[in-house]
Amino acid sequence: MKRYIFLSVCCFGLIMHVECQEQNPQALLAEGIYQEEVNGELDEAIKTYKSIVDQYPDNRKVSAEALLHLGSCYEKMESPEAYQAYQEVINKYTDQKDEMALALARVEYLDDYAADMREKAERHINEGNELYKVWEYESAIKEYETAIQLNPNSLIAQNAQYYMGQSYFKAGRYDEALATFENLIEENPESTIAPVSELMITQVQNAMNVDNVTGKINNYSDENIIVDHESGITYTKIKTLAGKSDIIKWTAGTRLSPNGKFLLKNNTIIPMDDTEPFKFIDMQVDDSKWSPDGEKIAFTKGDSSIFVINVSSETGQPIKSAQNLLIRDCKIYGINWSPDNKKIIFSMIDYNKKDYPEIYSLSISDGTIKLLSKEPIPVVYPACSPDGDSLAFIRMYDEIWLSSYKGGNTVKLSDNSKTRHTVPHWTPDGEWLFSDETSKGWGRSLNLIRLTDKQELKLKPPEEAGSYLSFSPDGQRILLYRSSYNFHWGMKVASSSGGPSCEPVVHLPVYGAQWSADSKMIIVQGERNNKMDEGDAAIRVVPISGGESFLLDLDIDVNGKPFAYNTSPDNKQLLFKVTKENEEEDLFIIPISVKDAKIIGPPTQIIENWSRQGAYNTQLSWSADGSKLAVIHDMDIWVYNLISKEFIRVTETPEKIKKWVAWSPDGTMLSYQEFIDNPEFKQGSRIITALDGKSIKKIEDYLLWPYGWSPDSKSFIYERDEKMIKHSIITDNVSVIFDFKSHWLNWTARFIWSPDGKHLIVDTRKESEQDRSYLYKISSEGGELIEIASGDPSYKYEISWSPDGKWICYCYYEMEKVRPEGAMWAVDYNEVLEKLQK
Repeated sequence: MKRYIFLSVCCFGLIMHVECQEQNPQALLAEGIYQEEVNGELDEAIKTYKSIVDQYPDNRKVSAEALLHLGSCYEKMESPEAYQAYQEVINKYTDQKDEMALALARVEYLDDYAADMREKAERHINEGNELYKVWEYESAIKEYETAIQLNPNSLIAQNAQYYMGQSYFKAGRYDEALATFENLIEENPESTIAPVSELMITQVQNAMNVDNVTGKINNYSDENIIVDHESGITYTKIKTLAGKSDIIKWTAGTRLSPNGKFLLKNNTIIPMDDTEPFKFIDMQVDDSKWSPDGEKIAFTKGDSSIFVINVSSETGQPIKSAQNLLIRDCKIYGINWSPDNKKIIFSMIDYNKKDYPEIYSLSISDGTIKLLSKEPIPVVYPACSPDGDSLAFIRMYDEIWLSSYKGGNTVKLSDNSKTRHTVPHWTPDGEWLFSDETSKGWGRSLNLIRLTDKQELKLKPPEEAGSYLSFSPDGQRILLYRSSYNFHWGMKVASSSGGPSCEPVVHLPVYGAQWSADSKMIIVQGERNNKMDEGDAAIRVVPISGGESFLLDLDIDVNGKPFAYNTSPDNKQLLFKVTKENEEEDLFIIPISVKDAKIIGPPTQIIENWSRQGAYNTQLSWSADGSKLAVIHDMDIWVYNLISKEFIRVTETPEKIKKWVAWSPDGTMLSYQEFIDNPEFKQGSRIITALDGKSIKKIEDYLLWPYGWSPDSKSFIYERDEKMIKHSIITDNVSVIFDFKSHWLNWTARFIWSPDGKHLIVDTRKESEQDRSYLYKISSEGGELIEIASGDPSYKYEISWSPDGKWICYCYYEMEKVRPEGAMWAVDYNEVLEKLQK
């Protein structure tokens, strides 16, 4: 009996305890707060807060408070679930004003905090990318690690991890690179970054198998003296620029200060004592020149304004604010100083008066402008003689002429049939003029002309010594600079789902690229020996998974050296030209086997003495099935049928200039751009039948590009008024697919359809970042943007979608670091004259 009474009392007490809890959720909330704030038991506190929300949904005040504390716990644990807890208060407890206000404040804080962390992470990724470009791989990896810590479990973190893998790969740390890419895929199997990471895994494995060194140094010499074997002239290395001082990518436009203490490049001054470079002004500078006394810098911003700023000749630092001396509707070609430091000499097209450039002087004391040239002929890049009496300039864009500074007769010094001149320079003694020459190949030389007898000398510096920089301050030496950067044309691949890109073959010069029919290889037009300065075009086949690329053997029995263009869409025919001794070109096709990398039949001549009147890629187009070739020849469009061997003229129109001929995907129509060579120079586009050239559609004022055809051949896309327009060929209906302005974009350089016609890739620029290119994928019906090849700012062209729709290939160009340091070289001026005149 006593036992029964005892059990009854215990059960009653338990019931009373439970009822007390149900009736007193505040006690349970207090318990959770004690666990959280006193004991630091966050996991237990979270369980308590969750139980309150589950058990007491009707007690809205306590449940809202519990959710607030739940968010607080998650914040302390740096968990994204904090945001969800606060958002639940906002969504479900609008009647609890105090709690909702607190939740709103925390959400705003978390949004700001997340944005701040994202911004910081992106800055570290960008800094890592800059370090990666200059081979500072270990420092780049640290930046990527910091980005991951600041913004974990995000797309930014995935990109940072991918770039870390790239850095390990370039540094030759293959095991770490492989582990990084494998972990990236394992943690994010459905992410857009997974496909390109799989490509990188294959590249790393290939490199491990052949022990391949991926970082390549191009034409670098640690020799301090070079004796040119042809002229016997000695070149001496006098200075190297490395680390933060190694920022000169193009020698052209770099100026040595009159006292030799600084280099000037655009808005940046590089001290020769290896201290850190600095900007003399925080604004865009397109061209800049020291005054002869070294106390001023004249510079241009864009094509239409000239500024002058006072600087210290000893420190290079600005002394006064910049003064704007000229701003107008014009185009300026180069600026120079008069020897007395009082005037700036420049050439300008004043659009309010003339449509060709003339030479002017600009007084820095009062801004007075004076016209110096008299003839109605384009004259550019003026340069005053050291005594200030004579003015040299380029006339008709490639001839050096001379006149008195005060006017008078002009004298032609150069013969442009022998040499093409660019920007003229005076020797310090005033006896010679010289300019850089851009020859038919890739090299540069200095062409000197003596004023007294027009004797010409040509100085060809060794490649290792670089190109002309300036004369030394004492006038005794010619200084040259060899940049650690080269202009590189390459090719990359990215997933069509988005994310970063990778380069299947590093340092491969590429000028054009197309997919193989099975989407496993890319056929590129590049250089035979992977050197940009060879000028020896060849067709190379590149597996997208990396591995060794291979050349297509072009041992062809033709009269001359073949210059390969591209292959037919089915990759069974190769198109090439041969340039004969008389400079005439013949156009051929030849059957090939890409798999076996060889030709499999004799060539067929399509045109003898091809009259193309334009770049070859604007004059040719294969039909989608590879059975026909459209060619612009003798100012009209012709079609060659590979099956019947017929070559038929399909247009006979009066307009003399036609470009960018293109087949419709169904092979029934051709489009092309037409230009009317008259005073108004009207331009537009036309669509014709491929069979007989009958006009189907004429579009005034807008240019249709070959990649504008929709895959079903029923419509065309072109840009108009900063919008992407879809124009029906059948009904003439016009619709807007994409408004660039609404996304802070301002134009498109190129776009390409997906094979299924559902999406487009657009190459465009942001209004605030005109120095970089973006690729975006959009639906053909409009919609949001998906970035392709994220993190690659280079200029892109030749964009193509793989036939299976999985990959985007694009060619690009950028300045790429290829040597460990820049170097300044010197050659004795008197030695040059002595040995070149022998």
